[in-house]
Amino acid sequence: MARQFRPERVEYDVLTAHPEAAQAAAGVTDWATAAVDSVTVGPLSGLTALKDYALSVVPRLRDFAEHIADPRGDANSPALRYGAYHSVRAVVRDSGGNALAEVHADGRALLPGELDADLRGRLNGLVNVGLPMVTRAVDQGSYESALESLVKARATLNAMLQAVLNMAVSGPEPVSRERLAAALRVQPGDLDSWYAGSTSQ
Repeated sequence: MARQFRPERVEYDVLTAHPEAAQAAAGVTDWATAAVDSVTVGPLSGLTALKDYALSVVPRLRDFAEHIADPRGDANSPALRYGAYHSVRAVVRDSGGNALAEVHADGRALLPGELDADLRGRLNGLVNVGLPMVTRAVDQGSYESALESLVKARATLNAMLQAVLNMAVSGPEPVSRERLAAALRVQPGDLDSWYAGSTSQ
């Protein structure tokens, strides 16, 4: 029998600078919910129905993005819209607050247990090309180049950590904070700040 999904609300998030000044200065970003739509829809049977529902949110998300970028609607710049589409998302949640789908204005919809294709590609590129180039740069004495590449690698790994943690806590059988903290070798109370990049681990 197909799993039943019951959306209750759609949250529209905007990508913002981290609320802590030091983190913002380092380029750390955070998602902030700016609007919420309540949902009155029957149960969705299976992942295909959930994905169809998530994709139906895309036009509303684009309208939201364009309003955020230009509230008065005076400008009609493709570049402005393009930037806005990459700084918003919609999250479909059930009554328990669990994320059922993450929707992007470019038409991507991530379902429970799915890894973003762009992030997957970045990680594969890091393993197959990025890290070997780092060791080559070190061997050649190009330390600045190696450090620059390592910073990019760290950003990719931080994004992967956050994505996997989000999937772990929002799945049908969420992993406990204690088990996640043990896997990361941190204390449960340090979990949130750790994967946000504000620890020396």
